[in-house]
Amino acid sequence: MNVEEVLEFRLLSELDDDWMPFWGSMAMVTGFWGTDTPPEKVADVIRWFAESGLVTLGALADNEVGWEAWDTSIDEYMRRIAEGYGRGVGYLTAPNIGALMDTEVVRANITKLGERRLAELEAGGMTYSTARCRYESPRAR
Repeated sequence: MNVEEVLEFRLLSELDDDWMPFWGSMAMVTGFWGTDTPPEKVADVIRWFAESGLVTLGALADNEVGWEAWDTSIDEYMRRIAEGYGRGVGYLTAPNIGALMDTEVVRANITKLGERRLAELEAGGMTYSTARCRYESPRAR
């Protein structure tokens, strides 16, 4: 898997501000790779970020904690994202694209390594406005 630095930067920038659900990743990836990018490719990007140690995957908790990291293997993370977990629908079981917009199957959280990588990219001159998406969102037209 090859994730371009501009996409890496944009996703890390978004994650630095808040936990990102599957749809946030999908919106960002399709902004770079085109709206015909399938959810499986978005899942590949999420896997790359998790395997690289730039993010931790988890979900919003059903308690006052807010967010809880999943203490499991990356393969299990990816199975949950694909098939669903808790009350969140996975991309393989979603009845339509709208269901992916609302699903809380996963939320990614930036790690200390991810924060250092973001700082490294910023030190190299990358900014949110210069790391542009190739494709405009259909809603922006």
